[in-house]
Amino acid sequence: MSKRAGKRTFGYGNIPTPHGTPRKQKRCSSPERTSAGMCITTAKKIMKNIEFNLSLHEKQYEDSSSPKKLIQYIRENISKLDKGGMKKKTTVGVFGKTGAGKSSLINTILGEKHLLPSGTLCACTSVIIQVGANITDSNYTAEIEFISKEEWEEELKTLLNVLREDGEEKDVAMCKTATEKITALYGEECVNMRVEDLMKDDKFSGIPEFLGSETKKITSKQASDLSDEIRCYVQHDDSSPGECYWPVVKSVTIKVPNCEDFLEHVLLVDLPGTGDCNKTRDQMWRSKLRECSTVWIVSEMNRAGSEQEAWELVCNSVRHMAQAGECRSMSFICTKTDQIETEKYMRSAKLKDKDFQITPKDSQYNVKRKSKCILHRNNKAKELVQKSFKQLSTFKKHFNCDDNFLSVFTVSSKEFTKKRSILTPDETEIPKLREVLMKYNNSHTNQTTSQYFSGALGILSLIQGINASDTEMMRNRLHEKFERNLNNELERLQEYTGQIYSQLDQLLSKGAEESEKNCVASAEELVKPKGTDGRGFHQSLTALCKNDGAYRSKKGETDLNTHLVKPMLQHVDTPFNEFFQVQENVTDKSVQTNINNFTIIPEHMIKIYQDSPVLSHLLKFLKTEEMKLKTALKQDIVEQKKEIYTSLSESIKTTMLPCYRRAATKSGKGSMKEKQEILLHHIKLSKSKMFQKAKKKMLEELRTTLNYTVEEIRTGLTESMEYSLLNTSTLPDMDVSKEIEIMEDLKGSSAQV
Repeated sequence: MSKRAGKRTFGYGNIPTPHGTPRKQKRCSSPERTSAGMCITTAKKIMKNIEFNLSLHEKQYEDSSSPKKLIQYIRENISKLDKGGMKKKTTVGVFGKTGAGKSSLINTILGEKHLLPSGTLCACTSVIIQVGANITDSNYTAEIEFISKEEWEEELKTLLNVLREDGEEKDVAMCKTATEKITALYGEECVNMRVEDLMKDDKFSGIPEFLGSETKKITSKQASDLSDEIRCYVQHDDSSPGECYWPVVKSVTIKVPNCEDFLEHVLLVDLPGTGDCNKTRDQMWRSKLRECSTVWIVSEMNRAGSEQEAWELVCNSVRHMAQAGECRSMSFICTKTDQIETEKYMRSAKLKDKDFQITPKDSQYNVKRKSKCILHRNNKAKELVQKSFKQLSTFKKHFNCDDNFLSVFTVSSKEFTKKRSILTPDETEIPKLREVLMKYNNSHTNQTTSQYFSGALGILSLIQGINASDTEMMRNRLHEKFERNLNNELERLQEYTGQIYSQLDQLLSKGAEESEKNCVASAEELVKPKGTDGRGFHQSLTALCKNDGAYRSKKGETDLNTHLVKPMLQHVDTPFNEFFQVQENVTDKSVQTNINNFTIIPEHMIKIYQDSPVLSHLLKFLKTEEMKLKTALKQDIVEQKKEIYTSLSESIKTTMLPCYRRAATKSGKGSMKEKQEILLHHIKLSKSKMFQKAKKKMLEELRTTLNYTVEEIRTGLTESMEYSLLNTSTLPDMDVSKEIEIMEDLKGSSAQV
């Protein structure tokens, strides 16, 4: 340490600045090796030294003393710096049916040839697969999470019952699924065995982690080796009966080294299009879908214009992504664009060589014709997909989005990786998708870095400002003014939140009335559909009961709980979108916008005191604390709004749970009718209270969130004002003016990278 004017100061070496020459393009680079990374590393070193210096001061005071409380407050703020920023990764959900080319697409984007097994990211199983970055070492790793042994035993009973059903209750599709699962895990000879025998520990000798309710971890030096090892956990293989463990796998998280540029703060998540009757996997599927910031719909190019299955899947899940989620955008990705019959396409599109300005005399005539046809079809496909999207009124209603909500990409993984390609790398559009992921990743990094520097400068400003004692009267006056501003702003915010509550209360009342009136007929649509003779439907009804009223199958999603409150949801969908938009500053009605507009320190006040060396520091600290509070609140509200919206169906599920469990126990001849009567009778008896209870639950969740927002601002800013403006303690041995100067330079250098 060196001494400067009797004050404690520190040496930090040269401040890193951006280089004038561009770095060599690499697939990825460690943050510590970049200028921005060095800036943040130096900044953290400064704050660590400040925190150490404060700890030396703290030892001089009694526990109850005012100076010690001040030091503890500052040290707590420093410790929170590393915990600040964005709380979670950007999740990219990937939809697409078997053979659409999802695994090849992901492998190519990450620069890997054999990371994901062929068919992994597809609908062949219901295992959720996540791909992220390994930022700790150079290994390829996989973390495999299993369902519980008790849950598998319960599911196994259902599977065996499905296979034993006969006559009109037999469901061919479910029988196929049941046979597939049992054969995959145990082998063909075990299909007719008893549950007790199949649940013996020796049957799971290959996966002891499943028996111990532990996560299995696999580590490999090569991507291809990891791919081989995880295949049995994610993929069905008819040639290896008894050697596939996917029936008891809930999720697989793959971590890839050397891809920080794409995935350090981004998570790619496969969202299987086909579900099964497993409750845990279904709940995880819904949870992951609600976490998606964006969704990729992957389809083969030759199906892009007629891809109904993917659109239907997304449309059926739209509420999970919109009101109950945080989806901000969507991309439709047409794969395998290189697969084209040139002559056939030119005839169908009525194209001639002159349209492409080529002749048979041109060198590489055939290659040029094919590439021109590919690019022509790509443009037509983009127009067609956008046209299909514009016709989806469901999206416009739930997302309140414009046409820019959807982006369309036409890609060829094969052409991108070929040495002699007929398309340029840019024409394959793989670089564009890389740029998309890098944009998400950089946005996360930039926001976190910016928040760190702002928070650090705020703390340093507080330390520097509280050391002057000649402004106590002015501080008190400022405290009185800011306290009035706080009360006025909170009053305005409370008036706004009261309007939200009142409007949703009225709409929920109307919806509850409609739900009560139509609930029996609505329930019959799902549990007793017209024209159903019972063949195959019995097992679907059983699955619904065993899974608390909601399950996914190859036929789609069935959710009786949500279906019963559909009128309530329809009434609140539009205003809920307006109030709880995930995008900022879209409308004046949104909570995000109103939090953004909240301030107790208007810009003109900062200008008034900018020449005061003490008060300007304290105002910077308060402004920083205000911004930190607002940033954290906006992130919290995105999560809390999911709980508010789903509370309606969750409340119905709670009311319906006794009858679901009672109906699930019925078996044998005539049991389907018994199940139907139990469900419908319970709805008739409960309808007068069920929907009012759901309404009350949603309003309670809403009030809690709105009150939380107001009180977090009140308590946070009150505390900050007390420590900065009413505080009479000083830290006379600490002059951090040099540290502030260095931190400002670091912040500027980091922003330029």
